Amino acid sequence: MKLQAFMKLRAENYRASLRLEGLTPRPVATHKPAPTTAALKTKHAR
Repeated sequence: MKLQAFMKLRAENYRASLRLEGLTPRPVATHKPAPTTAALKTKHAR
């Protein structure tokens, strides 16, 4: 639980620092659906 809180704070601080530098951070996808098995196989196929 402590690690999750730290990682969230770290991401928020990084986005805030980008805004301070005048850059526009990418939007955050909070609930991204998990990729399907078929999609993973086509993405990582050799």
